[in-house]
Amino acid sequence: MTTISSKIIFLPLTVLAVILHFSVFGDSTHNPIGFKFLNEAYLALCLGFALLLVLASSEEASRELRVLMYYAVYSVFVFTVLPAVFAYHTFGQPIMYGLIEERRILFTFGFVPLLLLSKRISTLQFERAIIYAALIAVFLSWCFKFGLVPDLREEQTAWDRPDRSSIGPFLICFAYFYCIQIWSNGKSPINGEARQRSLYMVIAAILLLTLVFATQTRQLIVLCLAFTLFCLRAKAVIWAASLCVLLSPFFFYPELLETFGMNLEFYQENLEGGVEDGVRPYTIASVFNHLDLVNWLPSGSLSLMWQDGFIPYFGEHFFLSDIGIIGTLFRFGFLTFLLVPLTLYIYRRIARNIDPQMGFTYSVMLAFFVIWPLNGLFEYTQPVICMLLVIHALRARHLRSKERVHERRTYSQLQSCY
Repeated sequence: MTTISSKIIFLPLTVLAVILHFSVFGDSTHNPIGFKFLNEAYLALCLGFALLLVLASSEEASRELRVLMYYAVYSVFVFTVLPAVFAYHTFGQPIMYGLIEERRILFTFGFVPLLLLSKRISTLQFERAIIYAALIAVFLSWCFKFGLVPDLREEQTAWDRPDRSSIGPFLICFAYFYCIQIWSNGKSPINGEARQRSLYMVIAAILLLTLVFATQTRQLIVLCLAFTLFCLRAKAVIWAASLCVLLSPFFFYPELLETFGMNLEFYQENLEGGVEDGVRPYTIASVFNHLDLVNWLPSGSLSLMWQDGFIPYFGEHFFLSDIGIIGTLFRFGFLTFLLVPLTLYIYRRIARNIDPQMGFTYSVMLAFFVIWPLNGLFEYTQPVICMLLVIHALRARHLRSKERVHERRTYSQLQSCY
């Protein structure tokens, strides 16, 4: 009865939770199938579960739940509350608007529903939930590519290309990471059980091809390639050779690229002119001019809901989301040089405090470091960081379950053995 209910009820709920956690249907100018206020509803649900967890007896809660609660509270305070306060003192923006602008940091609380649901399903089912959710995003990406899914966006930015989509890009990337990790080691990163390498290799190829042909986001392609190098190292040669064999039909029959809807002019322009565009250099120059003007004091971030946000100050082509670590400099000024290493240290300490095996996490984070100049690590990738810590928590739970009940020790005693 438990097995049937886990497959019929809890596995689909876990797939849904993963989809919501990575904003597959979140409202965005880049997501053609996004629904307004869906992200906010999910974040409210996560906060509700977190509040119930806090109100429950903390002594009975597993240690990883309490440790991850510290991670969520710290992240929200530093990357949501502080920028809101800084924006109030610099621009006069009410603190409430600053909190709304940085609400994406609340995805740190996504660990609560994921861990609660993971108790009802097996490790294999949890891994499949990630893969199933990513394949749903892949399916929707290709459907939109071939015009089978309507564009639900009310407005698009002027530089958006109608031939590409951004449907769960970080979910597709994370599932790619997970498949490559399993293909590399032949076992689950959570409980060490053997996995079929060839199957995960095929899934990884499908995910990567979706990013190249459907999503067509340069930094995500670089992200996946960087992770492949960091994870596989010497085996990366095998993966590159396999990928070349997979792509060989496109070399002999280039017209197939147009059949799949690939924008050849886009990639040709990037090869000739690099990855820069007119918006990003303008934003970077504006940031450093502003920092010189305010003597590198923290400035926070502004919301479009309050007096058109940054537009009155820097114009319509100023976007902190496009400039990664430079955007962090704008938000925190000179405090960036303290908060960034401190946050990295705290995140690493939390992860190792849950489980000391950090190979997969290091590979993922190093890959994100590569694209840090283009994508804010702390501001925009919290769903990925949160999922990494959830995997640490599941691994720690598995280690505890291996001990016999009468020999089971406290979590701190267990950690000292590894």
